[in-house]
Amino acid sequence: MLQVRRRNWTSQARRYARADAIVVSIPKSGRTWLRVFLYAYFCRSVNQKFTINNRNLAGLGVPNIEFTHDVWGRLTRKKWKYRFLGKETIPPCASRTKPILLLVRDPRDVIVSFYFQMTKRGGAYRGDLSAAIRQPRFGIHAMVDVMNGWMAEWSQRNGFKFVRYEDCKRNTEAAFREVLAFLGVKEIDEASFRHGLQFSSFENMKQMESTLQFKNKILSAANVDDPDSYKVRRGIVGGYRDYVAPDDIRYLDHAVSRLDERFGYGPGCRAAASSSNP
Repeated sequence: MLQVRRRNWTSQARRYARADAIVVSIPKSGRTWLRVFLYAYFCRSVNQKFTINNRNLAGLGVPNIEFTHDVWGRLTRKKWKYRFLGKETIPPCASRTKPILLLVRDPRDVIVSFYFQMTKRGGAYRGDLSAAIRQPRFGIHAMVDVMNGWMAEWSQRNGFKFVRYEDCKRNTEAAFREVLAFLGVKEIDEASFRHGLQFSSFENMKQMESTLQFKNKILSAANVDDPDSYKVRRGIVGGYRDYVAPDDIRYLDHAVSRLDERFGYGPGCRAAASSSNP
């Protein structure tokens, strides 16, 4: 079991202290989709132009949500200084007391999508997919260890919920209503909700990215002529099988067999099962 001593000795730590809720995920787990939906909903509900910047919505009754990769971001950073300082890690007090929404996705799909992000968007990796799957620092076993660590740390505390990407794909409306309720929205504005669903749909986000309508580099394609360089790439459940060789599939399946069964991705589990808390 991965055990990480929580610390964050950077100025970023103050953001977690101020947050009303924290959304945690490994990269490529659907965070952009959820984030765009939430801010499309909140901006419409307070009659503001779309933004994903909390500061632009301060004082308007919108929850202050902090999005983070938490210990994944710390453990996978190349620079030793940031790993030592705990950059991106939720500090101990916030980890114990703040509402935490954990967004998860089948790690086999995540590692393939993460590989394309590293090679097509960031240029941070030059190896092939098979090597990336087995990479000790950010490969499939590292993902399983981090996910298991999160579940062990938070599953028994109040103010914790996990939601699966696959559930969001299967029944987006129901999943996103649960997310809003968890974030403290007592009465959903139905017009804003419908707007948020449409604005964050795969088709609309893909179109906006391809035409460079997002005024934010994290939501822009690295190369509009290369579909694999898009932030919004495919979004297919189980799509990893289109890219990996049989030996790699066996390796991935073995790694996922170590995953906490409550996530619903191991042998005999259905990823499309209910997203209720453990």
